[in-house]
Amino acid sequence: MTTSKKFNILMCSRPGGDRGPGLTFSHHVDALNQDKLERFNVEEIWNLKQGDDISQFDVFWFYAKGFNPTLYFNLKQNFPNKKFVFGPNVLLDYPDIGAADEWDQWFVREVAFDLYIDQVEFYNNHVKKFLRKDLVHKADYLDKCVTFDIDPEIINNKNIEYDCLVYSKRRRYDDNYFDFHEGIIDLLEENDLSYIELTYGSYKREEYFDALLKSKCCINLSLDECPGIATYEAMFLDVPVIGSPHNTPSIFDQNFWVHDTDRMTEKYLKRKDGSAIPYIEKVKEFLNGDLKPSISPRKYILKHAGYERYANDAYDLMIKYCG
Repeated sequence: MTTSKKFNILMCSRPGGDRGPGLTFSHHVDALNQDKLERFNVEEIWNLKQGDDISQFDVFWFYAKGFNPTLYFNLKQNFPNKKFVFGPNVLLDYPDIGAADEWDQWFVREVAFDLYIDQVEFYNNHVKKFLRKDLVHKADYLDKCVTFDIDPEIINNKNIEYDCLVYSKRRRYDDNYFDFHEGIIDLLEENDLSYIELTYGSYKREEYFDALLKSKCCINLSLDECPGIATYEAMFLDVPVIGSPHNTPSIFDQNFWVHDTDRMTEKYLKRKDGSAIPYIEKVKEFLNGDLKPSISPRKYILKHAGYERYANDAYDLMIKYCG
């Protein structure tokens, strides 16, 4: 019988808040500590008491940007043979610019890591452009996990009123978003497709769930997601999400991807002109019954976003880079 290596991990930075990155951090800790195979022991540095032995930890993990460089230097100086992991919320605040502030520049210049993590492959490949050449081969990705505080019984109360929910989210660097958005709305109306639209940052969470339960599908207009919790929530409510490989990278069925509507440049993603047309064609394909999910979005996300998958993927990364 093969015995798994156990990793003692000390979390050394975390995001603020209890939504978005703050939520995924808490799930990260819980998923590893609740691993059925007991391959992890995770503690948080802010919970340690005076006199606790830091040398017991194999891995120092900095989950979020903004930690004090002194903490990193002290740990590196005192424990040079330990493993150092960073991410997934460290670089880059401005992906089209790169290391955009003094902290980013310090990180890229000074930090030596055993593993740097992002949440999806395409974004990790982009970040590699800004890492030191001697560290690029130590960059990888780990899709997040999350549990849902949504009563699954509400799925039984679906009352379809719309062909699709338009999820409107404009990124700062999406320079032709408004043309794309206008094209989507115009084509929906020209094809007599009913829709409801919600704009990121201007709705209550309950309104989003209500709109999902009234919609046959959801189309994501964001240029990129890595991936968004809103996408996970749509799938949890069994609503198919239509988008590009960059705005729905963790999707239940890749047949729902709208290909060749954006491209990665040396700077960052660029949306192609006329992208609204293939988006609406994909919506029509689904509504006409020519596009059928190979697995229900709900079944997929319950497994993919679960703790077991996350712990297995995290363990594989630990063995590869920190074993």
